[in-house]
Amino acid sequence: MIEKIYILGDIHTVSAFRLSGVEGVVADQNDAQARLAEMLAKNDAGIILMTNHLAAGLRERIQEINLHMPSPVVIEIPGIDDTEGFHRSAMSYISEALGIAL
Repeated sequence: MIEKIYILGDIHTVSAFRLSGVEGVVADQNDAQARLAEMLAKNDAGIILMTNHLAAGLRERIQEINLHMPSPVVIEIPGIDDTEGFHRSAMSYISEALGIAL
């Protein structure tokens, strides 16, 4: 089975990733935990990208997922609307989280 990359974040970040073919779900801090649970239930999720804004309230859960589940890996990335923005490419965030060079 081919594993996919999914994005969970604000409307602008999800829309930008959708342009490159990455499926995503728009969420806010009130429903981020439920949307993350839906993504974890997908059999084909290999990587879930989650904006820093949403991940802030779920860091303990994200750490638990990454330490105890073989797949997917949940990776925090800056959202498009973050004041700091992307200082690196999305691929560099993924490779850092996975500990590999892409």
